[in-house]
Amino acid sequence: MNRKVFFLKKVSMTNKPATLKDIAKATAFDISTISKVLGNGEISVRNETREKIIEEARRVNYSPNAIARNLKTNITGALGILLPNLTNPVYASIVRGAIRRADELGYAMLVSDGFNANGSSQVCKKLIDERRVDGIIIASSANCNETNSALKEYPFPHIFVNRKTSCGHSVILDDFETGRLAATCLISKGHKFLGFLGESDTLDTAKRRRAGFATGCSSAKIDSFVDVVGPYTKEGGYNSFLNILKKKPLPTAIFASNLLVGIGAVAAAAEQGISIPSQMSIISLENEYAQYTSPPLTTIDTPLEKMGSKSVDAIKSILDGNEPRNFLISDSPKVVIRGSLAVPPV
Repeated sequence: MNRKVFFLKKVSMTNKPATLKDIAKATAFDISTISKVLGNGEISVRNETREKIIEEARRVNYSPNAIARNLKTNITGALGILLPNLTNPVYASIVRGAIRRADELGYAMLVSDGFNANGSSQVCKKLIDERRVDGIIIASSANCNETNSALKEYPFPHIFVNRKTSCGHSVILDDFETGRLAATCLISKGHKFLGFLGESDTLDTAKRRRAGFATGCSSAKIDSFVDVVGPYTKEGGYNSFLNILKKKPLPTAIFASNLLVGIGAVAAAAEQGISIPSQMSIISLENEYAQYTSPPLTTIDTPLEKMGSKSVDAIKSILDGNEPRNFLISDSPKVVIRGSLAVPPV
């Protein structure tokens, strides 16, 4: 039986990146001169010298050693973003915007999932002690006092995103307007008995959405609405919907003030035999994934990715020596009409 034998040619692994020493040998110029010319150009040399150094660097495809440079300047070229739960589509959208903007500015982004009340200060201390990042974006206000203590003990450039807190400055959306718009949308369809599914007022975003919803109702001469408090999770939305079914009079429309809550509410309605929207309408928040519920959720679309992007700009501003400040993304939220919204039942 004939067999074909194939031999693999040994590949040389000796091709090392070009160094300043290589350029010095080729041009006969001092390494310190070459470093300054290629680093920032702030050195007085003849044009012929500068051109010869640059041409040789191009020829050998020289790339500065970023690690060595960062060790000298104490700059890592990286930012950190701390999240409670990356599986939450809200945080996923914020992270996408942050990573995209960080890449445009030349930063790598380190993402830490599971940032919560049990380990917030330890995460902060680890990142700061080991100097892994130049600044941190914090996408949670959980256990704010513990986080604040860590940041006071280890002063470090930071910004909160999607939360107003007493711990520092923030980048936020207009959640008040979002809540007001939700009420206005439901009322415009003829609904007078409304419900609100949201977190407790200890969570800043829920507090502002609830206040906006109340203002929208008041402007339409609706004195009250059913308010059910539960966590911003699918399970929280599921249980909150079951609780709202016990209320009298039963709302004909509800605002699930978080996408996960909206998804949970739709699931609970289906299980309880409540037809959406013929028996009850639902409007929720955030546009992503909402079209895949049954029926598809009507939502208020908010610029989450832009908020993530702005948080990177806010950190960059601090790193550039500017005073920290608060930012409000003023883009108007928009209603995306889908199958979960209809006029009240007769």
